Amino acid sequence: MSSPTNLTDSLTRLRERKVNPATVNRKLAGRTSSQRSQSSGERQFATDTFMVFAYTLLGVATICQLILIVWLDII
Repeated sequence: MSSPTNLTDSLTRLRERKVNPATVNRKLAGRTSSQRSQSSGERQFATDTFMVFAYTLLGVATICQLILIVWLDII
């Protein structure tokens, strides 16, 4: 069983073919490979600022711990 998104896409494609097959064929022929890959379901995710903040905080804490370990080892 296909997912609702795939079913909706299939219905949309069938309607476009039924309306004017020549126009649809021209549109499909004019697409480049990058346009095809984007329309095939791949999507670009927005940068997650919370994850950037969390990883930055983790990196700073790790570096501070290493500095503290080295400093206490010398003393």
